[in-house]
Amino acid sequence: MATRRLFFGIGLDEQATSTIQQWLSRSVAHHKPPTLARNWHITLAFLAQVDTPTTDALIEFAEQLKGAPFELQFSQSGYWAHNGIFYLPPAPSDALASLAAPLRALSEQWQLYTNPYPYLPHITLFRNHKPTPQVRAPMTPFTLTVTKFHLYHSHSSQDGLHYTPIASFGLSA
Repeated sequence: MATRRLFFGIGLDEQATSTIQQWLSRSVAHHKPPTLARNWHITLAFLAQVDTPTTDALIEFAEQLKGAPFELQFSQSGYWAHNGIFYLPPAPSDALASLAAPLRALSEQWQLYTNPYPYLPHITLFRNHKPTPQVRAPMTPFTLTVTKFHLYHSHSSQDGLHYTPIASFGLSA
């Protein structure tokens, strides 16, 4: 049976993407290209390889989740030396944690993927970048308004990696 590599996540709007791109080009010294802006997101839950019936059940589950729109604040960067990940973490958000928790729990309950790490939401800007990219000027703080989340399919094509939403789920008060 065919499977697809899936994850739940939150995409970025044009304003957030533009803010990050400008900051990277003007204020961050790096020796390799950043991750593709089209793929910038915040992962809620990684699911690994998923077959079609399970995908349908995941969509049904996500459609039942309730939550109001919320905002995420970004004002700093971070770096994980062990894997060379340079990233932007949002300020702590109970709403974000509350959205991710049932999706991560479901992934584990259905034995799709068990994440060995605590939930640390972030936008990955560089992978395998060693040493740390040098930040010459702080990022202009920005806010991302979250009104929906997606089930993404991670796949490669001739122009690189794509994270394509295959289902979207609105948040409402």
